[in-house]
Amino acid sequence: MTRFIFILTLFLFLQTANANAAISILGDSEAAICYKHAKLGYSSRSSINICLNILSDKPLPLNIRDATRINLGIIYNNGLKPNLALEQFNKAIKNDSVKAEALLNQGNSLYLLKNFSGALDKYEESLKSNINDVSAVYYNKGLVFEKLGNTKDAVLFYKKALSLNPDLISIFDRRSSLNEG
Repeated sequence: MTRFIFILTLFLFLQTANANAAISILGDSEAAICYKHAKLGYSSRSSINICLNILSDKPLPLNIRDATRINLGIIYNNGLKPNLALEQFNKAIKNDSVKAEALLNQGNSLYLLKNFSGALDKYEESLKSNINDVSAVYYNKGLVFEKLGNTKDAVLFYKKALSLNPDLISIFDRRSSLNEG
């Protein structure tokens, strides 16, 4: 039962941490399917193949190619393959239009690798790069500080995240109910 709760908590964290970081691609293309898989927290081989096929099939506009790389990286992170995710984020980061999201997701990969200071650095860089969803950065920084046992800073960043995105309260409620069980 404890193992089930741990896996469920890990799944909720990964889904939550990465859901806000997926790069939207409009239309009915396979790139949009890759985005949906990243946003929904998928990690299957078929999800990976969809994204890889997009990247290898035909020439794509640079923004779609790099957004797809970020979404593929998110799928790798969902499958607990942060090193493969980092490869994708490192390629996408050169594109200024997706740089902030690439930095946030690099932070998520470093978190999974237990490189907490590196994760905090990437989160801070994403803020400096004008990331769209600042609440995701603050939430993830809260997770790092919580993991480090620094409850004071964790609460501070969680409060900042909640002030920007009150919908995050449902995530805290889920986490709380898991911890009580």
